[in-house]
Amino acid sequence: MAEQPVDKDQTCEGVVECTALVLAENCSDFEGKLTLFGILDEIRPSGGETSFVVYAKFEGCEHAVEGDLRMARILITDEDGTTIDESEEFSVWLDGPENSTTVVAGFEIPEDFGEGGERVLWVEAILDDEALSQTAVRLRERYSV
Repeated sequence: MAEQPVDKDQTCEGVVECTALVLAENCSDFEGKLTLFGILDEIRPSGGETSFVVYAKFEGCEHAVEGDLRMARILITDEDGTTIDESEEFSVWLDGPENSTTVVAGFEIPEDFGEGGERVLWVEAILDDEALSQTAVRLRERYSV
């Protein structure tokens, strides 16, 4: 079978990437500058509801149409794929690679979720119903050293 020639004028139609997906204990916004506190690679339940924030950064390529609106959300699932929590939808405006959009969503894990030993949470950055980035975080009764 012969290879099809590549059309040099064909574009990728504004591919979007999630270039950051970070979990933190909390965050603050001071004069337009976001600061994340206590970056997490595991979560230790505190005996009650366990809260944390998720930061996601979305960037479009040079083919992104100026003012292209996409919808993003953050999804938290367990190791079986059951949804634990989901953020509201965020508007993501693309304007090429120079401008990125960041979203921050807060989550609370029910106090009984961590019972029964070590568990895993999957955190996904979803854009227009497509998972762009995913990370796993362990829930542990004690911090690992």
